[in-house]
Amino acid sequence: MYAAKTEDREYVRKCRRNRAIQQQKQERRRVIILLVVTLILIFAFGVGFGTLLTRAQEPTSQESYKYYTSIEIEKGDTLWSIADEYMDSVHYADKSDFISEVMTLNHMGSSSIVSGQKLIVPYYSSELK
Repeated sequence: MYAAKTEDREYVRKCRRNRAIQQQKQERRRVIILLVVTLILIFAFGVGFGTLLTRAQEPTSQESYKYYTSIEIEKGDTLWSIADEYMDSVHYADKSDFISEVMTLNHMGSSSIVSGQKLIVPYYSSELK
């Protein structure tokens, strides 16, 4: 009888130890899963904020302002040479677009210009004047 009780006690102890070990394993799994999820979230937030900071530090396209100036035509000047000097390739597809605008601004019927003639010419600048 005493031996039977001892065996029963050993069996109960063994069962309790096994349950305790299983609970410890489950707790370790929970802790590991929690750590992994936390690290993933930290990484995701880090990448997200890093991307935002990088975008914030990217140079923005510089603003440009459109202005007009009056020029006097000198001997040898053509609308094409004026376009070379004043045209901005960012705002005009090609020289003919620029020349067309100059002709419209100055109410010109043809592209011929004469020395001494004054023209209004558009140009772009990044400075606000």
